[in-house]
Amino acid sequence: MKIGVGKFRGFMRISNGFGQFQMLALDQRNSLKKMISSQKGNFEDEDLIKVKRSILKTLSDKVSAVLVDGEYGYPENLKYVFHNTGIILSAEKSGYVTNEKKSSDRLSEVYRKDVGMLAKKNGMDAIKLLIYWSDESSQRAKQHQMKIVEELGQICYDEDILYILEIITYDVDENQKAKAILKAMKVFSAEKYKVDLFKVEPIVTKSDFNLKMEDIFEFSNGKPWVILSGGMDVERFKDIVRWNCQIGASGFLAGRVIWKGAPAYIEKSELMDLHLMTTGAYNIEILKKNASEAIPFFKAPYFGGMENVELNV
Repeated sequence: MKIGVGKFRGFMRISNGFGQFQMLALDQRNSLKKMISSQKGNFEDEDLIKVKRSILKTLSDKVSAVLVDGEYGYPENLKYVFHNTGIILSAEKSGYVTNEKKSSDRLSEVYRKDVGMLAKKNGMDAIKLLIYWSDESSQRAKQHQMKIVEELGQICYDEDILYILEIITYDVDENQKAKAILKAMKVFSAEKYKVDLFKVEPIVTKSDFNLKMEDIFEFSNGKPWVILSGGMDVERFKDIVRWNCQIGASGFLAGRVIWKGAPAYIEKSELMDLHLMTTGAYNIEILKKNASEAIPFFKAPYFGGMENVELNV
């Protein structure tokens, strides 16, 4: 399997020594604003920067990579990232735009048009784009989402930087959630989108799942995938991590499940640091333990083993 040197180095930089992903997300913006506002009644930009800095300072040495946004604390906060930890830049604006003709449509947008080139120029290891996807959305919305994924995918290919696609499904019954996630992965696993790694909602959330590893990889075109937490509690998410790794996930890219208690101490920096150094660190370690069966990215069928990887300059 041929892959650009830059993309391959991206895979290596954001994974651990076994090729598994144990990644920390702190690109939240709107959700973090709400958390801070609920604590102090309002928020300032510096509040978001402060929380993100504290998280990087205390936890970045415990994960294989961190996901940051380019709007709050970038690039100054990068000084607090542990030197061996990979860095992923988020490409999208926080939230979504609705369609005037169909209000349930959710349209994603990049926060700046040159984000792909910026990430490469600034030495980022990967770039991540979040899109919302529903089979019930209008054709116009689907075309918009597919276009934005394809355009950024081409830029990442041209710049030879790893491309992560995060898919959030909506307007779907909970009993059909797994099917919706897999169908969305199937759409964007087409080679024209040039996605290297999928970040998706947990495909299995109960212990009585009957999906098999080969079933999942059929939908992802053999490409590796990781799960997100959606802000659930760690006691629930740790089991979900284990179950999804047993059916082929290569790890996790999780945020609030790890650090959501920190904004409660927004006005007491030393207590926020202490909370993250103790509870936050514990949350990471318990997730890593439950992700021990994660499939190394290079063992995903798309690669078929490190011995089958051919690097392109």
